[in-house]
Amino acid sequence: MVTSADMLLDIRNLHVQFPTDHGVVRAVDGVDLTIARGRTVCVVGESGCGKSVTARAILQVIDAPGRITAGSLFFSASPETRVDLAALPPRGRQLRSIRGREIAMIYQEPMSSLSPLYTIGNQISEAIRWHSPVSQQEARQRTIAALDQVGIPQPQELFDRYPFTLSGGMRQRAMIAMALVCSPKLLIADEPTTALDVTTQANILDLLRKLQAELQMSLLWITHDLGVVAEIAHEVAVMYLGKIVEQGTVEQVLHSPNHPYTRALLRSIPRRGAGRLAAIRGNVPSPQQRPGGCLFHTRCDFASAGLCDRVEPAMIQLEEGHSVRCLAYVPHSPLRLEQPPAEAAATDPHLAFSDLPAESRPVLLAVEQLKVHFPIQRGFFNRTTGHVRAVDGVSFQIHAGETLGLVGESGCGKTTLGHTLMRLYTPTAGEIRYYPRGKADGDTMNPAHLNKRQRKQYHRELRMIFQDPYGSLNPRLSILEIIGEVLKVNNLAQGRELERRVRELMAKVGLSPDYLHRYPHAFSGGQRQRIGIARALAPRPALIVADEPVSALDVSVQAQILNLLKELQSEFSLTYLFISHDLNVVSHISDRVMVMYVGRIVELAPTQTLFQRPQHPYTEALLSAVLSPDPSVRAPRIQLEGSVADPANPPAGCAFHPRCRYAQDRCRHETPALRPVTSVHWVACHFAEDLTLHPMALAVSNLQTQESDRP
Repeated sequence: MVTSADMLLDIRNLHVQFPTDHGVVRAVDGVDLTIARGRTVCVVGESGCGKSVTARAILQVIDAPGRITAGSLFFSASPETRVDLAALPPRGRQLRSIRGREIAMIYQEPMSSLSPLYTIGNQISEAIRWHSPVSQQEARQRTIAALDQVGIPQPQELFDRYPFTLSGGMRQRAMIAMALVCSPKLLIADEPTTALDVTTQANILDLLRKLQAELQMSLLWITHDLGVVAEIAHEVAVMYLGKIVEQGTVEQVLHSPNHPYTRALLRSIPRRGAGRLAAIRGNVPSPQQRPGGCLFHTRCDFASAGLCDRVEPAMIQLEEGHSVRCLAYVPHSPLRLEQPPAEAAATDPHLAFSDLPAESRPVLLAVEQLKVHFPIQRGFFNRTTGHVRAVDGVSFQIHAGETLGLVGESGCGKTTLGHTLMRLYTPTAGEIRYYPRGKADGDTMNPAHLNKRQRKQYHRELRMIFQDPYGSLNPRLSILEIIGEVLKVNNLAQGRELERRVRELMAKVGLSPDYLHRYPHAFSGGQRQRIGIARALAPRPALIVADEPVSALDVSVQAQILNLLKELQSEFSLTYLFISHDLNVVSHISDRVMVMYVGRIVELAPTQTLFQRPQHPYTEALLSAVLSPDPSVRAPRIQLEGSVADPANPPAGCAFHPRCRYAQDRCRHETPALRPVTSVHWVACHFAEDLTLHPMALAVSNLQTQESDRP
């Protein structure tokens, strides 16, 4: 039980509304939440549920025209003080003195939060001098100390660097240093690790846990990643359409989820060996079209007609600290939750070549010693002074009907490799051979040497799905024009036939054909990704390069897209090169997995083999960084020091040796070749046979299938 002396922030009946031309949007609708000193509270839910608005309301930095319309935000910097933040003027001196000093915030994308016009040091020093009467020199020393505290190497040098010169992980560390430089009592973190690699994410989580203990700080963490929740949370609040629907300790909520929405989120998590994921149907409704009764009843597998659509549930206490907003827990309720919804089949749909292992199927694309080097030009005459070796001697094959996963940290060359296969970049050396439709005895295509007609055919058969579903769609074109353009350019359809084909494609990817004349801004992130998939499917390709297609999506929408990709693969005999840094997703969808580091392939094996018996130390480190949504699962984590090696100046010998805990003298001088250790398992490590490496821990336990009986 949290006492008043332990209470740092007490949110009571918070309401935040956005008046619009189409009515009032109730983004936050009566939220009650408490944060104790030194504790971490995670708020989870899909996009559009009000998580970020709740966090921003604490500091009154809500985007216009939003405003707090009711409720209190009682903040106690010390047990003797208590102030209602909601009652303070947003631009008043008292609230401005609290922002940054007592309560600080880390945002999801540090590049948009850090000014590109000022150095990292200037921006952090400004925060210090705003809240403390110190000299410029003292502010500089405190800034350097803060950068050193968050694990940034050579902080004196980084003080004078601009944000765009840093990697994503370093920018996020700089943002954390800025947030912590005044030793706040409460740190609000809004999706701070969503776009980061698994290793960088693990390092940031370890760093924040360490700093929290040192500074005796409380954390309010906004996320949709249940692995992060299990890793850092003490308490969890599950939010849906502006209301908290379940709340309790991390063990109560993740081990014994009681609200159907919480259970559905857990079942949506990708897991190795599963077939169709139990995705939540539909999307979060618009706040302007809130359902009557229980807000979740339109997507709930347990909803009872005449009850859930009419009666709005109240928050009900189940046990000490654990409460739920569901009509099933009202005394004498007819609603029953004992039986879970029917589980999907545990096997994948039958594919065109599924009777054969991936390596025995016909080869669709072969890559041999591929290199992509970008010149570094300096000086007035733009002389070439070096090269960035983004892809540096890569060889592999993609077989018809398989999904080949490609993983590695940012900067390893994954996206450059995918773009080169699409001929968006010109290879520096090496060869790409495409066998149309897997017919090795037919004509082959080398995209580096194609005439205009052949290039057109090549781009019909190889298509791409991009990471950013909004940035890759022209905002000035309707959906009919975006998808239809591919058909027009390839002379596949015109006029009414074109519209009929586009309607068919939209239906295939789960979009209503009624949306044909809408523009991209009118769709959610998941819907925009479906549009991108429909565009890629339009010319009926053989191979699709999917570059981080689900990394920006909620776990529920992610499950829908992964199911869709598998269904389309079965129906159209598609082949995928699936690029991702999310190893849970890769383990779920891939037949084989390829691990890349500084432009080279360091391991390639069937999915089950690679995840259970990794043979490269880099693979082992990646697997150890995967977070489980089960708080009781804690595998030893391998801390990778430093960042990915600079591809413009890679280390001699094995590029991974400066970060490898098994490195020996040979590794520092001799570059290991990619060689077979079995007929299907290839690895680039001198000592692969001598090492005993750890497999991935149980990344997803039986949490999502556990259904507790109604009390």
